[in-house]
Amino acid sequence: MEEEKSKDNAKNDLQSITEQQACFDKNWILQLNKQEDIQDFICLICKQVTNNPMEIDCSRHKNMDESLIVGENCLNQFLSQNPNSCPVEPHENCSYSQSRLAKRYVNELDVICPRQFEQEQEQQLQMSTQQGHEEGETPGIVTCDFKGKVKQVNDHLEHSCCLQMAKCWFESFGCNHTCLKSAIYDHLTSNMKLHFDLVIKSLDTLQQIIRQYKEEISKLNLENETLKVQLQLRGKKDEEISHLKQQLDQYQKDNLQLNSAQKTTFVEMEKLKKDIESKDSEIQKIKQEIQLKQKQIIQQQNFEQINENKEEQKQN
Repeated sequence: MEEEKSKDNAKNDLQSITEQQACFDKNWILQLNKQEDIQDFICLICKQVTNNPMEIDCSRHKNMDESLIVGENCLNQFLSQNPNSCPVEPHENCSYSQSRLAKRYVNELDVICPRQFEQEQEQQLQMSTQQGHEEGETPGIVTCDFKGKVKQVNDHLEHSCCLQMAKCWFESFGCNHTCLKSAIYDHLTSNMKLHFDLVIKSLDTLQQIIRQYKEEISKLNLENETLKVQLQLRGKKDEEISHLKQQLDQYQKDNLQLNSAQKTTFVEMEKLKKDIESKDSEIQKIKQEIQLKQKQIIQQQNFEQINENKEEQKQN
């Protein structure tokens, strides 16, 4: 049940920080920082912590003491919706430039994993809607303990985050299961029969398509033979014969297309067979690794038991 909740949360997962370009959630940044640490880097437009900070440096604002910082994405959206304007106050010819100092400062802010932050927010929302819910960590929920700089978040999300989601290896066969990447092997080993049935079903479908192609080819061949006989038996005028030849050519083209489609289907079947063999080999390898770990655990337990017996004998 809790794994399903994690999977639902991941469907709304954060995209790469630099890819989505939106300013950073202030509540996320404040998890490890104080308000005074970020107050000079709040976006004038969205009121969040600026991503790719841009400084408004119009000449008419040079006497203003406050920091005129906006996120690059917010500024682009504002200017596209308000041409020849300025986010500070309405006027034409807004002047701005990238603030490298602000960008370096924001990139060095300490943060937790954004996926972990989203998960905690979701848990708090659920707890607030459930009466009598005991406080504490929800059992079964995987947590990410990443703490690093903003500039390190993308690499963490892409390569090391334990909350990263993975699709089932048999998605192409119809399994739409999505789970934490760390739990994908458990899904594969516990659903071997389901995956095998999906593969068999896909093969049956391909075989039905092949049978339909063969029936169409046989039908076209029969029509071709019929046309040939009609051409041989009928002593019609040249115009009628020419018309029949055109029909025959069309049927032959259709026949070639069906033959080509059949070959393509056979190639796909061979590819599916290879995929099945590859997946089966990987699953067997996983099972062997599990059995080996179980064996190592039993050996360790036996070794500990022997040591305990020796200690008891020494004491006696």
